[in-house]
Amino acid sequence: MEDDVAKALAYQVKRDLAERYFGLRKLIEEDSANYFRQVEKIKKELLPPLKKDWFRMYVLLVDQGFAREFAELVGFSSPPFYEEFLKLKDPFSLLEGLTLKGLTLKGKFKNLVREAYERLYEGMNKYQKAFKEARVEAEVINHEIELFKEKYDLSEIMQFLKSLEVSSAFADLGHTSLEESVKNLERSLSFEKIPPPEKFIPLLPQIPPLKNIKTELEALATVVVRYHLAEVKKIVQYVKSHPPG
Repeated sequence: MEDDVAKALAYQVKRDLAERYFGLRKLIEEDSANYFRQVEKIKKELLPPLKKDWFRMYVLLVDQGFAREFAELVGFSSPPFYEEFLKLKDPFSLLEGLTLKGLTLKGKFKNLVREAYERLYEGMNKYQKAFKEARVEAEVINHEIELFKEKYDLSEIMQFLKSLEVSSAFADLGHTSLEESVKNLERSLSFEKIPPPEKFIPLLPQIPPLKNIKTELEALATVVVRYHLAEVKKIVQYVKSHPPG
């Protein structure tokens, strides 16, 4: 009778422990899956239009030298995604929908540059907000993993089972001993930290609002007009022939 009670208690303890262990583990795995979906959504839905915002600026700045000056102006060491921009077959199409305002060619061009920059700034804000949320999520999940490992050390948990008879479940797996079963179980159930979002999508610095760099940006636009007058005329004409709406 006492032996039956001991077996029943041992079974209940193992069952409760397993339910708590795998229940919490499932929650962490679900959080991790949601995180990776979150990163993938940023990669597919926010990154492509953001690249177009950068490409539009490059079209307006005409050459790589001015693109580099612009990148430095907004806090980048080099123009992001520029190699991809060079592969575009029809970069002028990115200018469609811009609003043409102003009396002179220079005035119209400056307004185009300002509008393109405002679109870039908005796109960067959306991307960076989502990026920061993903980074926080990764940090929270990794903290959960550390707490889980501290609370449920498999080596310590399985020590409890060493005094018990090897179950048929382990025997069915072909293990020769409980010790070997424990090692294999630890390997299969090991939790690794999830990588931060910058492992999958680019980490981009914050760019300043237009009001903070308006003078410098307009000065850059003026220089572009001076050195690439023919190209600027083409740009203005293209925008004129492709109005919004």
